[in-house]
Amino acid sequence: MDNDLIERLRGEMHYEFARTAPPEGFPAFHDIPVGRHTSDVFWELEQEHVWPKVWVLAGRAEDIAEPGDYFLFDELRLPIIVVRGKDSTIRAFYNTCQHRGAPVVRDPVGTARTLRCQYHSWTYDITSGALINVPDERDFVGLDKAERCLPTLRCEVWDNWIFVNQDPAAPPLLDWLGPVATQLTELQGASLRTVARRTEIVSCNWKVTAEAFLEVYHFRHIHVRNGETQLDNRGATMGLLPNGASRMITPFSKSACAAAGMSDWDDWQHIVAPGFVDIETVSDMVRCTSSAYSMFPNLITPIAAYGFPFITFWPIDKRTTRISWTHYAPIDFDPADGLTPAWQKRMDTFDQIMAEDFANLAPMQRSLESPAMRGVPINYQERRIWHFHEQLDRMIGIDRIPPELRVAQLLDRYVER
Repeated sequence: MDNDLIERLRGEMHYEFARTAPPEGFPAFHDIPVGRHTSDVFWELEQEHVWPKVWVLAGRAEDIAEPGDYFLFDELRLPIIVVRGKDSTIRAFYNTCQHRGAPVVRDPVGTARTLRCQYHSWTYDITSGALINVPDERDFVGLDKAERCLPTLRCEVWDNWIFVNQDPAAPPLLDWLGPVATQLTELQGASLRTVARRTEIVSCNWKVTAEAFLEVYHFRHIHVRNGETQLDNRGATMGLLPNGASRMITPFSKSACAAAGMSDWDDWQHIVAPGFVDIETVSDMVRCTSSAYSMFPNLITPIAAYGFPFITFWPIDKRTTRISWTHYAPIDFDPADGLTPAWQKRMDTFDQIMAEDFANLAPMQRSLESPAMRGVPINYQERRIWHFHEQLDRMIGIDRIPPELRVAQLLDRYVER
């Protein structure tokens, strides 16, 4: 983040502490319709018009460092292989042989010279996906190998994070990320490495999980340690960004400020966490607040100077979601040999925070499916949730959504462009 943005955010947090109501003229939100989380109609609209058109995180470039390295990506409930070609470019193909549909790769990760179906040995070029060999080709009348290449997906890399998109007409990844990519350059993403991964299956709609990380209104109610909370939601400032992305900067609580040696919430210092390798370029504001970004539809990251997780939410069915969180950091150890004490403590703490959130999610889904729930009222602090739902409707196409399931488009003039 540049200094002008940081100072603007400081001013916004002062304003948030001082205000007694939402800003003058801020729109009143109607209830978010419960059916967006429970109905087959809305689920099917998402599957048809959202997931096939969005950029989603698939992995890291260093995980396929050499030509021929690959990994399978199944989170979209589609068979996809991400592979580094002989020209060192990373590409994504559907892991589907064009003969009888068998996978061309079965191992989750590996290295290969070609992509060869293990059923009948149809063989594809690892760089272009072209069909290069067909056993007993003479028996196929009129077979045109040029028309039987592996179908490709869009695949682009930002700071060594690999993203894929099923839509050939989708905007370039950096255009989609917009200000997020610029504002997160201080994290030195290309130099980071994977520290640890976690995953959990939760019995709720994927949007229930996403919404839980789009506000800090809940923080002092469920994330409490010895009667103290680390954050003060009263000063949180929200940035609504293009394409459904958003930012949330939340000041430390008084007890957390004291523990960090800060005189007040805006006494931002260059605090370096002991036991970690520091990302020196991270701003003092990020070091002395809880700073988080979301990238539509399913990626949340609470950033920090010693490393941070990417949290992703993957729908399995209407009421089941896989939540994954992967921590990235500049590290001076091999995670395969075990975590350092500092990182083990960090992972234990973060896992506890996630468990506290998970404890609410399945019961919330049951309540949303109950006749007792008439709608979901959203307040000014929760406006990132409304912004998320507006983008969801735009992706689906507002006219395709039954009127009783829509949300009004209210926040465009508040989006930072």
